[in-house]
Amino acid sequence: MGAQQVKIKWPFKKGEKARLIWIGDPFRHDNKIMLYAYFRARGVTEKILMDWGTLPCLAIQHYYNDGIITSSQPPNGVQEVDITIYPNSAKYYEKPWRILGSEDPATSRSFIFTFDGKNVILPVIEVLRSILAPNGFLLYRLFESNSFPQFFTEKYEPNKIHLSFSSLYELKYTRTVFIYQLVWLLTNRDLRQVYESIAFTWLQEQTVKFDWKFTQPITVTARVKEDNNTWTILQIVNMKNKHIPCENISISHPEIQDKEKSKEAKKFTYRSLNKRDGGEGFTLDEQVDGATEDFDLVQMNQLRHEYISVPKVKRIKRSSSKQRLEEDENTKRYYGENDSIRSAADSGGQQLARGLEQQMLHEIKARGELQDFINVLKVLEQYPEVKAIRAFTDVLPEGLWERRFTKLSDGITKRRYVIAEVFMMNGNRFNIIEVERENRPLSTLIIYSNSEQVWESIYNYLLVGLVNTSGTWISSLLKSMTHQSIYIFRLKHSRKGVSHRAKLLFKKLS
Repeated sequence: MGAQQVKIKWPFKKGEKARLIWIGDPFRHDNKIMLYAYFRARGVTEKILMDWGTLPCLAIQHYYNDGIITSSQPPNGVQEVDITIYPNSAKYYEKPWRILGSEDPATSRSFIFTFDGKNVILPVIEVLRSILAPNGFLLYRLFESNSFPQFFTEKYEPNKIHLSFSSLYELKYTRTVFIYQLVWLLTNRDLRQVYESIAFTWLQEQTVKFDWKFTQPITVTARVKEDNNTWTILQIVNMKNKHIPCENISISHPEIQDKEKSKEAKKFTYRSLNKRDGGEGFTLDEQVDGATEDFDLVQMNQLRHEYISVPKVKRIKRSSSKQRLEEDENTKRYYGENDSIRSAADSGGQQLARGLEQQMLHEIKARGELQDFINVLKVLEQYPEVKAIRAFTDVLPEGLWERRFTKLSDGITKRRYVIAEVFMMNGNRFNIIEVERENRPLSTLIIYSNSEQVWESIYNYLLVGLVNTSGTWISSLLKSMTHQSIYIFRLKHSRKGVSHRAKLLFKKLS
């Protein structure tokens, strides 16, 4: 992002400074996590709907101008001080709150403690964005129970940690600064336990709150405003003395590859119909489905991190890829307007580019037994109890280290899978995973939940687990999903015809 400006839709006059007076609780809206931010200028308070991913830009009581949220001005009378929060010293406190100029109900949630003879008020929201979740990836995982295994596996050795990332984990988060933040959280047990407890409370109460159970002192540089011997922390600008208890970190990711320049022509290319390239900045729109890969709001408030010691990070390249620079008559060209509109949402923006878009059954072309499965679905789709079936196909994700199961017996061809999403007339939805078996006794998985789920993450979690176990659905892995109200059934394959197999599948769904 560099020094580019990021703007939001601004309800105030041009040149008019507005003070951020309140950050609302996160909530789910249109399958995204959102929040309301309340700005006030000239005696008028405006409520603005924003993506949860914009939180790193929001500093309470700071002034913003013309909707630019990448820069803010602190109020008069603010001072920067170093504060150490000791174990067992901070107590959670909440009370009803009146938002100036608004009738919306609100609750103030803070930690209260003493330091250097001062009473200190630390808002819970500031702990989230500055201590526990200082980047977009960690911010969104706050609301997902036990979601880390969907994005990476951990392997520990003396004085070393290896993280094997799945394709769900965005490559930009493998930059060193993000790896340090993640490993700091993973390797300090008290930090991790507090972080992972937040999702449980959120799912039960739709409230972000937790107790201060950190077993280590935490030192920060904070902007504070003093009133009657009380410091209110408006913004943490520096995390100090962070300790990572290992000297070596290694990481692998499907997109960490050697790039070999090739004279082969590109298969496709994207061109803009206009010359606007976002050089003047981006405009956020909460209606956009998801973030694009070149856009992130991480550390826009210039939060600094200081570590006691810095581990070495080794990036393991597991494969190589061709970098095509030329075009020819066979190169597919895609054209579009570049309007510099972005979203801070967590997912969705690049889904089509990965080839995982849902398709009608007749549009999917597969081979061998996967095509047989598609034919079964086509018969199932004719049942009056079935409203619609959508599906997509792709190759298996990479697992931990090199796994033979990702390829067929020839050692070259990538093993594929099909995921079908079946919508019933009674409102139920079933998700079915079928993987190329090649004479393996591998059952079809049927997944059901009566609550809202992030299905793409669940698919990846199961498929990575299948690869890591060399092609076996492990019962413990399947049962681990039940705590999220996700129920998984197996269906053995029949050697009889397509109609009979469709009948067996329908009985499972019924």
